[in-house]
Amino acid sequence: MDILNSGRAKFYKNTRSNAIKIFRVLKKSNELGEGYLSISEIARRTGLHRWTVSRTVDLWMGHFIEMVIPEELEHVGLRIKLVRLANPDIDEKSMIRSMSIRF
Repeated sequence: MDILNSGRAKFYKNTRSNAIKIFRVLKKSNELGEGYLSISEIARRTGLHRWTVSRTVDLWMGHFIEMVIPEELEHVGLRIKLVRLANPDIDEKSMIRSMSIRF
């Protein structure tokens, strides 16, 4: 399907499975009481590239997560995104159902 004809945003073929991997890491982190995770840490735990994690979180998971970018570090030229689940009670099935609407 062509993006011009479909009227929908274009996404990569593995976006849904990547989002599920990221969700599982964030859910496990929440259960362990770890709080916020960096994009790099999520990438390491999922086996995905940092760019893939960052893009998936920004474009497809914004309503499931809370993101913090510490300003103190931006002043020295370091931009780190810290991420956690916005609602720790959401389950994987609800997340997939909600994402299906967007796909």
